[in-house]
Amino acid sequence: MRMLKSLASLALAAVIAGLCTLTPAFADYDPGFSVQAESVYFINLDTGKVLYEKDADKKVYPASTTKIMTALLALEKIPDLDTPQIELKLYIQNALNGTGASLAGILRGETFTPRELLYASLLPSGNEAAMMLGDYVGDGSLDYFAEMMNEKAAGLGAVNTHFVNPSGMHDDDHYTTAYDMYLITRAALENETFREIVGTSYYYAGEDQNGNPLHWNTTNYLITPGSTYYYEYATGVKTGTTDEAGRCLVSTAEHNGYHYMLVLMGAPIYDSNGETLEENMAFKQTIDLYDWAFGSFSYKTLIEQSVGVGEVPLQLAQGGKDYLLVQSGAAFTDLLPNEIEASSITLELDLPQVVNAPVQAGEEIGTIRLMLAGEEVGSVPAVAAESVDASLIATLIDRFKRLFRSFLAKFIVVFVVLCVVAYLTVTILRGHNRNKYYRRRR
Repeated sequence: MRMLKSLASLALAAVIAGLCTLTPAFADYDPGFSVQAESVYFINLDTGKVLYEKDADKKVYPASTTKIMTALLALEKIPDLDTPQIELKLYIQNALNGTGASLAGILRGETFTPRELLYASLLPSGNEAAMMLGDYVGDGSLDYFAEMMNEKAAGLGAVNTHFVNPSGMHDDDHYTTAYDMYLITRAALENETFREIVGTSYYYAGEDQNGNPLHWNTTNYLITPGSTYYYEYATGVKTGTTDEAGRCLVSTAEHNGYHYMLVLMGAPIYDSNGETLEENMAFKQTIDLYDWAFGSFSYKTLIEQSVGVGEVPLQLAQGGKDYLLVQSGAAFTDLLPNEIEASSITLELDLPQVVNAPVQAGEEIGTIRLMLAGEEVGSVPAVAAESVDASLIATLIDRFKRLFRSFLAKFIVVFVVLCVVAYLTVTILRGHNRNKYYRRRR
C-alpha cells in the first residue's frame, strides 16, 4: 500500500510539474446536481482542463487552507527540516487563548523541528504550529511572514489573495479565491515533503512534557480509513472551517491514471434554521464531484501522429512535382465526456498558399486545429509527409526572377527620385535665370 501511495505521489508530482506549461481548456460541463458551495474550481491535472467551476474568482475566506501557503513558504525557506528546534512563544500562546482555534497540543517549554510542525499544522490543523513556523521563517514577526505570504501569492499569479496570518484564523482582510488556492496548492504539491505530509492520515509525535502521547490525526477524512467520508481515490490535501468561511476543502484524487484537484470553498455548516447539518457538505460534495469525473470522462485520442490531412501547392520541385503531401506531426489526446466520440472532431487546416522546395519530411508546414462543435479543443503541427528535392534549373530561374524584380523595383524607385530631382533642379534654374533677365532689363 505504501509503495502504491509513493508511486501515486511521484505520478502526481510529474503531472503538477507538467501542468505549468499547459493552458487550461475551459468547458461548461454539468455534473447533474447542485453544488452547495460559494466557490469551486475543479481541474484535471493531466490536461489542465477545468471540468467545473463556480464563482472561482469570488473572494472568500480560506480558513485553515491558509496553512498550505504557510507550509509552502516553510519548505522553501528552511533548508534543514530536522535540526532547528522551535519553541512555542508566549505571545503565540496568549493570542490563541480562549479563541477555540484548533490546536496540536503543543505546550510552552517544548521544542519541535520544522518537519514536526509541518505535520502538526497540516494534519490536526494546529494553529499554534502554523504560527510557530511563521514566527521562525518571519524572523520573529508574523506580520513580516504575512508579507512574505502575499509576495509569494502574487508571484504565483494569485492576485486576488491577501493573507494577514499563517493560520487562517478569521480576519476580514484575510481572503483568497478558489482559483488562487488552486495555484497555491499546485505549487506546494511540487514539493515531495508536502505531498507526503498531506497524504498522511496519522502521525505520532512522541510524548509531551507531561508524558502524554501526541497523536496527530488528519482532519481530511477523505484519506482516513474507516471514516464515513473515506474515499479510496483521494490523495490529500487540507481542510479549513470557520463560521465566516464555511467548510473548505482542497483535495486531490487519482484513479486509473486520471489526476484531479478540487478546490471547494464555503460549503454550508448550518441549515436554514441555524442547526448544524448532519452531513459535512464539503466532503460529500467533493466525493460526488470526483465520482462524476471518474465515471463520466475519459481520454480520447483525437488525432494520431502521421495521419494524412491533405496537400499544399508546391513550387521549384525536382521533376515538376506540383503538390506536397501533408500529415499530422503529433498525436493529440484530450479529456472528453464518454459520450463524445473522436469521430465528432473536425479538422481545420492552416496552411500556406504555396510551399517552395526543397522540403524535408517532418518539416513543419502549418497547423491542424481540432474543432468540436465549432470550438477549438487543441492543435498539432502540420508537417511534410515526404522529402522533395529542389530543381536546380527552376531554383536558378526563380532566383533570377526575384533578383530582377528586386533590381527593377530599385531601378524604378531610383529613376523616379532622379526625375523628381532633375525637375526640381530645372525649375530652380529657370527661376534663377528669369530673375537675372529681369534685373538686366532694368
